[in-house]
Amino acid sequence: MVGHISYLSEKGMQEKFGRKLQERGDYDFSFNADFQVESYLRHQGFAFVERFDANSILYITRAMDYFDLSRQYKGGLTEAFKNQQTKFLVISFSSDWLYTTKENKDTVIALNAAGTDVSFAEIKTDKGHDSFLVDEPEFLKTIKGFIDSMHIKFKNEKRI
Repeated sequence: MVGHISYLSEKGMQEKFGRKLQERGDYDFSFNADFQVESYLRHQGFAFVERFDANSILYITRAMDYFDLSRQYKGGLTEAFKNQQTKFLVISFSSDWLYTTKENKDTVIALNAAGTDVSFAEIKTDKGHDSFLVDEPEFLKTIKGFIDSMHIKFKNEKRI
């Protein structure tokens, strides 16, 4: 339930639920689901537990905590990205609390400093971290443009 909150944006949560009560006219002053958001989060929590082993989230969270690419290289991220042949597309969602635009821009700065071919797009959305999972037209348009440009590049280089 706690994790699910971080996948949605504050604005998205407010618009979807606000402080609407769950099938009642006033507060119950109990641990029942007084608010619609509580009912929604409980449902998501129970559904998640049915689909995933709870320990998997602990391991994934721990892996995210320990991952620090810049720590593995004396020159930080710039050194990590040196000599890359890959064309990078970094996409940020304005309402993502897990991977903020500032962090994504820091990555782009390091990629540029390493001399890599990088593009950056910030998608303005209120759908939070889950923006890549839902119908977000600007995201889809950005991905399509990147893939199309790579297809043309490889086609001209006779790679495909």
